[in-house]
Amino acid sequence: MAEILILGTFNPDTIDGPDFYYGRSRNFLWHLLPECWGVEDLKEAELKYKKAFMQQYKVDFADVIDALEIPEGEEENVDDAFIDSHVQQWNNIIGIIDTMPQLKAVYFTRKTFNGIPNMRAQMKLVSTHCLQKGIRFCKLDTPARYHSPEKQKQWVDTIILQNTCLRV
Repeated sequence: MAEILILGTFNPDTIDGPDFYYGRSRNFLWHLLPECWGVEDLKEAELKYKKAFMQQYKVDFADVIDALEIPEGEEENVDDAFIDSHVQQWNNIIGIIDTMPQLKAVYFTRKTFNGIPNMRAQMKLVSTHCLQKGIRFCKLDTPARYHSPEKQKQWVDTIILQNTCLRV
């Protein structure tokens, strides 16, 4: 049973696309997250090792987007504002949370909502629901683009030490 739920957007497979949450080459979640617990980097690990880590540390993931309506020729466009404006269906994150009786914390992998007002509105609903249920809701620096000691510290401070919490 998961105690931690990490929310983000799982971009669809492209030619070099991922096979699992946060699997793109320029995404470092599988480096940042295990290191929070002092566990070896899983960025290049097989899926079975990532799933074993998730089970051991009671972590699960959910995509906030259920369906996108992408115009022909724009399939490779992963710009945040483009995606935000082409969401056809949002996932029922509140419904997912309500099926997780052991849930203690929800983390959204985005620090800002610049240019993505629809995502902000969705996360505000989730944040309010978590507050009502006594579940911690915080934003994390995006795991995309790079890994740094500062980013790692923010993840540890937020997830493990729970002394930092960026709110929606």
